[in-house]
Amino acid sequence: MRERLAQTREARAILEAGDAPPLDGAAELAHPLAHARKGGALEADDLRRVAASIAVLGSTRRFHEQRAELAPGLAVLAEHIEPCAALGAEIEGCIDESGDVRNDASQALAAARRDTRRLSGEIQSRVAQLLQSREVQPHLTDNWSTVRNDRTVLPVRSDARRAVPGIVHDASRTGATLFIEPEVLIELNNRHREAELLADQEVRRVLRELSRGVTDAAPSIAAGLALLGQIDFAFARAAYARALDAVEPTIGEGGVLALAQLRHPLIPPDESVPNDVRLGEGFSVLVLSGPNAGGKTVTMKAAALALLFTRAGLFVPAQAPARVDAFDALLADIGDEQDIREHLSTFSAHMANLAKIVERANAHSLVILDELGVGTDPGEGAAIAQAALESLADAGARVFVTTHYGLLKEIAEVDERFANACVEFDPETLAPTYRLHMGLPGISSAAAVAARMGMPRAVLARADTLLSRDDRQLDRMLAELAANRASLEREQAEARRLRAESETVRHDYSVKLEKLRERRQQLYHELRADLDRAFREAHGQIAGVIRDLQSGATSRDAARARERLLALEQATDEAEAQSDLRPPPPPADPFDWKRARPGDRVSVREAGSGVLTTLPDRKGRVTVQLGTAKVVVSMERIAKASDASSNLPAPRFVSAPPLPPGGSSHLDLRGLRVDEALDRLGAALDEAAAAGRQRLEIVHGIGTGALRAAVREHLADSPYVARVVAAEANEGGDGVTFAELDLS
Repeated sequence: MRERLAQTREARAILEAGDAPPLDGAAELAHPLAHARKGGALEADDLRRVAASIAVLGSTRRFHEQRAELAPGLAVLAEHIEPCAALGAEIEGCIDESGDVRNDASQALAAARRDTRRLSGEIQSRVAQLLQSREVQPHLTDNWSTVRNDRTVLPVRSDARRAVPGIVHDASRTGATLFIEPEVLIELNNRHREAELLADQEVRRVLRELSRGVTDAAPSIAAGLALLGQIDFAFARAAYARALDAVEPTIGEGGVLALAQLRHPLIPPDESVPNDVRLGEGFSVLVLSGPNAGGKTVTMKAAALALLFTRAGLFVPAQAPARVDAFDALLADIGDEQDIREHLSTFSAHMANLAKIVERANAHSLVILDELGVGTDPGEGAAIAQAALESLADAGARVFVTTHYGLLKEIAEVDERFANACVEFDPETLAPTYRLHMGLPGISSAAAVAARMGMPRAVLARADTLLSRDDRQLDRMLAELAANRASLEREQAEARRLRAESETVRHDYSVKLEKLRERRQQLYHELRADLDRAFREAHGQIAGVIRDLQSGATSRDAARARERLLALEQATDEAEAQSDLRPPPPPADPFDWKRARPGDRVSVREAGSGVLTTLPDRKGRVTVQLGTAKVVVSMERIAKASDASSNLPAPRFVSAPPLPPGGSSHLDLRGLRVDEALDRLGAALDEAAAAGRQRLEIVHGIGTGALRAAVREHLADSPYVARVVAAEANEGGDGVTFAELDLS
């Protein structure tokens, strides 16, 4: 088992490296080799198949020699292949691809075929003369020759038989035409036929010689093909393992099955519900219970198939690490074994199988029993089932058993060799979930299954009144337990999802915030430099005005100078108002979200102070009232409000142009670099959200597509954007993208 699994592992490694052994071309040679061993001569086609198989043997051996480091076990297996290359080359040198013996297979064959071609040419030349002869041509029914009995003949009218002397070889169906070999062709036909016979004899001799070579190499060829079959089988197992996304199991000696996320191999992965299955670790009998059609038998069969897969060298459809210990026997009783001819009812057939299993099972056996004890009185059936399971446990066997008997579910409470497991049943939808839970018994849910199958309500109500009080109490307790467990699992799954989502969002916004801070610092320094230059120029102009005035200007010149100074003052004020070059405020105190309430005063980093109107949603977003606008921001941007920060106006950024009024807005990013375009897009989204826009039209152009991809990726990550829509052809096509905003 371990050797086969190792071969599968190595073959899978080769396949995943993009390689495959050159196995195409090998043929089934059992009959030709047996015929050759008996001294028989093989036909040319059989010899060609032998040569092709020898070529595959050699190429396969070389293939694995070159990959000995990646697949050492298969390389050792291939080392035992005897290539028989000399025999293969000899066959290919004598027989061509069409299966004909080559002219150069022997000198005698080459000479005979040359004579055959030469004599055939002479015959055709003589026939052409006869067809044009005045003595012969008038007596022919057609102006051509043909072949009868390997002899060249002419079609002569039956009434002109004596006009063309020769040998009659055949006649037409009507008898109007005789096929006559003229006397002048008899000697040439004889010599031609002799040359053909000599060539045929030489061909048979060549085939016999090649066949004797096959006879000598037959044991090596047969052994090589057997090894080739093992290699082919290993790669078939590897391909199946890749198709199933299966894993290699470990093999022990303790009678343990430990299979995480086990799937049935015949159920497509996208339809399968994987389950964790354990047996032999602390208990030897697993009692599977739960509703009909809930997956009990499928789970049990999947575990048994995992054992058979491992014995065959196949990987198991589960998650690593998987453990499947070695068992000497797999003993099963599944299905209806009723047999009228043997006078066996359903129950008696199962009992006959169970008797054989109990007698044969030992510590090295895996037993699977489906619906043990059914088909008779429930009390007696349950008692027999319990006794049989205790006997199997005494023998040390490992057992999977499915049941609806409450008595068998209770054994695990008093016998440590037994353990319960159940398949889940959704109490809300009244449908099975096919999930397995170890350690818990399950309810049969017969009434729910019957209801799903269309049973009338009146019948179900009557059945409920007939149930004993104890049965109803136990079922109710198990149903409540299953419902609580399902609710808890849903809550845990939702908590895990929210935690993972919040961590992802927090990381993304931390990265984006850092980029925004870096960009803001860059813009600050750039604007500072621009304004410093502008101020220097303004000071230079003022100095020029002063010099002009000092040089003795008139009152009119003084008035013009005053106007120039006022214009410079106004331009300076406008530049300062547009730039707002205050440096970034220091980080505010963190906000205590545990005590957060709507209406709290908060500080929004890089936006000013406001009032919190909603608590964080599942994506970590909150709504803040900033003046007359409501803004949706990440909770990472919220800090504790302070008096100083509350009085500071919001810092400004160099961003997109102000957005127009209405339900949508427009942003043109054409000609910008990706980083610059994304900065402008982020600012436009902030402004659109603050203004309550519902839609933002982004014009990015087509180009190489890099800007379009970056814009759409940024929109997909934005907390403002509910949906990203590509523009229609009449709206700009691939050069335009629409972002629909979610400001709720």
